[in-house]
Amino acid sequence: MSNIEDINKKIQELEGLIEKQSKVIATTGQKLLEIQVKDVKSRMTELDSGSNKPHSFDAADYVGNDDIVQLVTELQSQLDNLEDRATRRTYNSTLTKDEQKLAPLSNKDGDEPQFTLPSTLKEFKDMTKDKVLELGIFYEIILPNEEEINEVLERDTGNSKNDIINLAKNKDISKLEDQFSDEQVDEVYDELARYFGIRHRKVSDGW
Repeated sequence: MSNIEDINKKIQELEGLIEKQSKVIATTGQKLLEIQVKDVKSRMTELDSGSNKPHSFDAADYVGNDDIVQLVTELQSQLDNLEDRATRRTYNSTLTKDEQKLAPLSNKDGDEPQFTLPSTLKEFKDMTKDKVLELGIFYEIILPNEEEINEVLERDTGNSKNDIINLAKNKDISKLEDQFSDEQVDEVYDELARYFGIRHRKVSDGW
């Protein structure tokens, strides 16, 4: 398959993914309203049947317009981030020359890195060990190990989720270098290449 055919195929796959996600967002508000209507009908049926069970109405039990707008906005934001990353990956997958510019990507949360990213394919290929590890942490390829997570849970600060997230973000790169062999760093590199859509690999055979 030629590069042009390969690119066209990836664009078609991207368009299909975007269409699918758009349908999910479009039906979310409708489903929420359907659930509310069903609940109201159920309560009305109980009243019509002469049930003596006291009924109270609490507006907080129902999703309002503002809630739906907020939910749809959040979903749309996630879709926009997904679409943006997919577009950039598609572009990066076409890079074949070292001097070609690399499209930067946000992480899975839509956050932009606060440090310098490789700007060309060559810079990406030539990343040092500490740079690979830095990107590996930011793009959540390197996660806290079981021992680190257990330590956070044992402290029981009441905010374990954020503590675990911060644990990953605040890892000391210099200490991390001693924990990773060259082969392990190359494996992290390959995962980063997949995330960026870059076809170059160091240890993986093919994909």
